[in-house]
Amino acid sequence: MIHLFQFKLVNTLLLAIAILSIYPKLSRGETNPKLAQANRTIRGQTGGSIDSQGCGFIANRPNHQINLVERVDYMRLTVQATGGQPTLLVLGPNPGDSFCVLGDEVSGLKPEISGVWEPGNYQIYIGDRSGSQHQFVLDISTSN
Repeated sequence: MIHLFQFKLVNTLLLAIAILSIYPKLSRGETNPKLAQANRTIRGQTGGSIDSQGCGFIANRPNHQINLVERVDYMRLTVQATGGQPTLLVLGPNPGDSFCVLGDEVSGLKPEISGVWEPGNYQIYIGDRSGSQHQFVLDISTSN
């Protein structure tokens, strides 16, 4: 009876090792590498001392970074700030790529950008048109 139990235990362990070697992303808890950084909420402070030349005043470092290993067919970034005139500046994935969204009365002062996102590194800045600083929430979602 003990030998049968040991045999089953060894077979189970070998099967688990084989599965994890075939699917290494599962062993790290990533069920979908494209969405590993999506569907999250980031909190911080808008603005900064650097004039972005069109997208408000931003900090000297990104408020958040996203590195996509594969194309994402739909992702949305939405900013909500406690005051001021928030802006959303996304740099990447290629050098020279920049997308600026200004919060206005039509959007309810909630800058938002959505669409298809190509693989690469994106730097996200949450600025303010007047240079003031306020608390913000950045929602990153792949649900449309």
